[in-house]
Amino acid sequence: MNTLFSRNLWVLVALWSGATLAPTATAERIRALSHSAIESTTTAKSTATIKNTEANPEHHSANVVHRRVSLMTTTVDFHIALPNTQHTTSHAGISSAEEAISAAVEEIERITLLMSEWEPDSEISRINQAAGQQAVVVSAEVFRLISEAVRIADISHGKFDITFKSAGKLWDFRTQVIPTAKQLSDAVTAIDYRHIKLNPEQRSVFLKHTNTRIGLGGIAKGYAIDRAAQIIRQAGFDVFYINAGGDLYASSGPNAKKRWQVGIQHPDDAEQLIAMLPVANAAVATSGDYERYFEHDGVRYHHIIDPDTGHPARLSRSATVLTSRAYLADALATAIFVLGPERGLALIHQLPEAEAMIIGADGEVYSTLTD
Repeated sequence: MNTLFSRNLWVLVALWSGATLAPTATAERIRALSHSAIESTTTAKSTATIKNTEANPEHHSANVVHRRVSLMTTTVDFHIALPNTQHTTSHAGISSAEEAISAAVEEIERITLLMSEWEPDSEISRINQAAGQQAVVVSAEVFRLISEAVRIADISHGKFDITFKSAGKLWDFRTQVIPTAKQLSDAVTAIDYRHIKLNPEQRSVFLKHTNTRIGLGGIAKGYAIDRAAQIIRQAGFDVFYINAGGDLYASSGPNAKKRWQVGIQHPDDAEQLIAMLPVANAAVATSGDYERYFEHDGVRYHHIIDPDTGHPARLSRSATVLTSRAYLADALATAIFVLGPERGLALIHQLPEAEAMIIGADGEVYSTLTD
C-alpha cells in the first residue's frame, strides 16, 4: 500500500438473499462462502457468472450494469444493480448507469492527476519538489486529505505515515532491489509526519526536511473510491459496488435490506477465503504481505514499509478494516498491519466506526468482529 494506488487482492462480492451479481473476474480463484460454511452450489453459480462476464469488460443483464476499467495501476470493477422500476425500461436504465460509471471513471482519473506523486505536475509532486525550500499552496481537496493523513499518522503513532516515500522509493519489488543498511538509516531520518507543516489559513503544505517526500498511496485510492461512490449515488443508484484491487465500497441503499458478502483471501492460498464479511453501505480495505513481494535467501520482502525502520513490517500477514469511508479503511489497514495484532486492535477499539481483522505473523486471526 505504500506505493501509489497498488494492491492486488481477490475479493468476492455477492448479495445475500438474491441473485448473485457479477463478482470480480479474479474471484473465480477463490471459493464462495456463506456466513459460516462453504456452499458449493453458490460457488458454481458465482464462477459461471464470472466466466460469462470476463470476456467482455462491459456487461449488461436485465438488472445489472458492470464495467471493468484499468485505473490507478489496478483493475477497478464498477457494478450497478438497476432499480426495480428500470427493469422494464432497460435501455434507459442501462444508459443512465453507463453515464454514472463514466462520470466515476473521470473523477478517479482527475484525482490521480491531482494526487499521484508519479504525475510530475500533480500537487503532491510540487510539494515534494519544494521540500526544505518553501511552502506550496494546494487545493482545498488536497489540503483536507493531507490533513486527514496527518491525523491518522498521529493516532497510529506514526505507523501510517505518508512521508514513508523517503525510504519506500529505495525498494524495487520488480527488480528485487534491497537497499543497503546505510541507505535505509539515512532515509529514515527524513520519515516523520511531523516534518509536514500545514497552514490552514494559507492552505499551504511545507516539508521541513529537505529529503522528506510524501506519497498518498495509502489513502488516495480509498478517497478516489469514496468520490466515485458519491457520483454513482448522486446519479440515482443505491445498490452498487466499486472494487479497486481490494479496496472496496459496497452500497445497499438506504434500507440496507440486503448486505453484500465480501470474501477476504487467505494470505497463503489464493484458492481459499479466511472470512466472509457482511457489508452494507461501507468500505473494506485489506493490506497483505502477499500483495507485492519477492523472496531472497528465504526472507520475504514486501511493500508495506515500517516508517520507523524503512524495512517491510514483520508483525502481520494481513490486515482488513471495515468502516464507513474507503479512505479511512485504506489508511487504517496500513496502520494496523504495521502496528501488529495487539497494538492494531487497540487502535481500532478507540474508533467506534471501524472494525478490523488481522492475521498475525504467527498465523493466528485477531479480530474485533468477534467481540
